[in-house]
Amino acid sequence: MIYFQTNKKDRGLDFIDINIPNNLVQLNAYYNTRNAIFCKEQGIFEDSDYDTHDQKAIPIIAVNHYLGSPDEVVGVVRIYEDKHREWFGGRLGVVKEHRSFSKFICPNLFKKEEVSPLYQMSIAASLIYRAVSLANYIGCDKFSAYVQKQNVKLFQRLYWNCIEEVQIHGVTHFLMEADLDAYPATPIFGASLENTASLSELLKIA
Repeated sequence: MIYFQTNKKDRGLDFIDINIPNNLVQLNAYYNTRNAIFCKEQGIFEDSDYDTHDQKAIPIIAVNHYLGSPDEVVGVVRIYEDKHREWFGGRLGVVKEHRSFSKFICPNLFKKEEVSPLYQMSIAASLIYRAVSLANYIGCDKFSAYVQKQNVKLFQRLYWNCIEEVQIHGVTHFLMEADLDAYPATPIFGASLENTASLSELLKIA
C-alpha cells in the first residue's frame, strides 16, 4: 500500500493501492484506462492497444481510495515473461488528473542507498517499482521495457540503462534495462504465484 501526500484541498484521496486486478470490474478498468491513454489521448493505437502479450501478461493497477474505499484505477502497467526468467514491462500509464501526485511512502524502495520513507516520486514510478520487484520475486534475470522518449529520464533515475533507440508504431522509444539489484524481490499483496494463476483464468473470461 502506498500513501500519498497532496496539496489538494480535497483530502479524500487517502492512498494509492498497487495490486493486480482481483475481479472483472478492476480488470475491465485496467483495459479501459490503457485505451484512454494510448488510444484516445496519445493516438498510438486506433481502437485497441490489446496485443498477443496480453494473453500471458500480469496486469498491475494503481487504485485510488476515496474515504478508505476503492474508487478508480488511476494507473496501469503490465509485465510478462518473454523468455525463461527474462521479463518485459509495458503499457505504463497514469491518467492525466493524477500525474502530478507524488511523495508516496513505500518501505524498502531501493536497496542501493538509504532513502527516506517519504520518497518524492510519481504514481508511474511506484508502478515501475512494483512491476520489477514482482518479476524479481517470481524469478527474473533480466527486465526490459520499450520506453517513450519523454519518460527516459524517469527510468534513468530508477536505475535503468538505455540499450538502443527504436521506432514502435511510429513513435520513438528506447529499449531500456533495469538494474535488478535496485529492486528487492517483493510480492504485491495477494499476488502470490497461486493468485497469478487464478488471474490467468480471469483473463480468459475477460
